[in-house]
Amino acid sequence: MKLEGDIPAACRDGTGQLHVLSAVCPHLGCAVAWNDAEKNWDCPCHGSRFCADGSLIA
Repeated sequence: MKLEGDIPAACRDGTGQLHVLSAVCPHLGCAVAWNDAEKNWDCPCHGSRFCADGSLIA
């Protein structure tokens, strides 16, 4: 599925707010995967982690 030319990723945060963002990691272009245990997005190519809203976890 594509949304405005991008592969979408969607999740709800702890408050129930829906976040829809690109599933493509900005670093290497891999598709991120939801980590249900830690409630964040993980990049399988290099291990970057992103918050539910797509911001990088430092």
